Amino acid sequence: MRLNHIRVTKLFGLFNHSIPVRLNDRITIIHGPNGFGKTAILQMVEALLTNQFSTFRRIPFSTLSIAFNGGTELQVTKHAHSKGEGEKEKNHTSLKFEFRESGKPPQEHSIDVTAPRARLGFPLEFIERHVEGLELIGPETWLQVQTGRRLDLDDVVELYGEFLPGMTRPARKLPPWLGAFPKQFDVRLIQAQRLINVSGRRRASRPDVPFAFEPAVASYSRELAGRIQEKQAHYGTFSQQLDSTFPTRVLQKKLIPSANVDELTKKLHELELRRQRIIEAGLLTKEPHAPPIMDPERQVDESTKGILSLYAEDVENKLGVLNEITARIELFKELVNKRFSYKQLDVERQHGFQLSSATGLPLLPTDLSSGEQHELVLLYELLFKTKPNALILIDEPELSLHVAWQVEFLMDLEKVIKLSSFDVILATHSPQIINNRWDLTEELQGP
Repeated sequence: MRLNHIRVTKLFGLFNHSIPVRLNDRITIIHGPNGFGKTAILQMVEALLTNQFSTFRRIPFSTLSIAFNGGTELQVTKHAHSKGEGEKEKNHTSLKFEFRESGKPPQEHSIDVTAPRARLGFPLEFIERHVEGLELIGPETWLQVQTGRRLDLDDVVELYGEFLPGMTRPARKLPPWLGAFPKQFDVRLIQAQRLINVSGRRRASRPDVPFAFEPAVASYSRELAGRIQEKQAHYGTFSQQLDSTFPTRVLQKKLIPSANVDELTKKLHELELRRQRIIEAGLLTKEPHAPPIMDPERQVDESTKGILSLYAEDVENKLGVLNEITARIELFKELVNKRFSYKQLDVERQHGFQLSSATGLPLLPTDLSSGEQHELVLLYELLFKTKPNALILIDEPELSLHVAWQVEFLMDLEKVIKLSSFDVILATHSPQIINNRWDLTEELQGP
């Protein structure tokens, strides 16, 4: 199921927007002046598909409807009203959800999203004590460690009310059709503020100190090193399994097909080229290694051909463990180094990003300019933090980018999508980002 249309009415009390999603191209551009609701639309789509309903309390709107290929549609309507009389009168906000599937009666569900602050029966310090996996990272802001999502107080109460002492709001129970959306959709919002992350590390000497903020290029460099080491461990384990059974399989000659010497020679040469690519990507170390050399003038008996065929098959299976991450690292290096002037980016298993100047001096990721950091972070997010068939929402990809980089952004994005197969909706007010692709663009209109 893929998103194919977005409609919102009375956004900020003014705007009615209808946005068809370009499924064939997998890229949809929302374009318009500041203040027309581009960022709000991305936030609302993410909120609806991930059940983050407090987002709707903060954004003024009347209805949001998202349609999917196959005829399914999900709509949320916001109602604001007052309850009580005199001094006890209080503004309430409720959301009504409607779910429509072809050939089935519509289903509805309403929830109250009124800010619960006045009804809290505990000090805020209790939250970290009673809810596992939440860390305070700012004033009334928590990190959901497992997902990396930032939660405000209302989010915490909505998600974890049943675990908090003295909480008067009952835990919210969603109908299966609404609660299932976060499991059906992998949605990721890449926000305009993307150069700073919450550090995943605490100082061992001060475990009581909340998580700190750090540059995203630093945390992503460390994260990439971890990804490489994880893949290398898998490669090593799998290689040991194959090597331990190799003698037994060699003895089972009847299971080993005979091979043409020319084809076998070509196969071994191709495998060596693949090995060199993986070494260049930083996934394997350079070691003295000589692939089997077969002299076409020399007679090779069937037994030897069978052993070499099995050897080639094992090498192909081993290298296959590293195929996907190799392709991602290669494209990452290609696109980054095409942009950077007088700098070179490589990838290394211990430290992740390895940067150097034109004269060979080592550089830290934080030595990059803001534009270079934006480019690196955005490409890393798309290549290493995005799953196939995901829906990626990008807010203002043009931030800090030179005009020439903006012009080439969509071409780079298309290369990444070709490798990873996901849908993108991006919000921009830069004509340079659009360049000549107005066919992908939906222009937001005024009231």
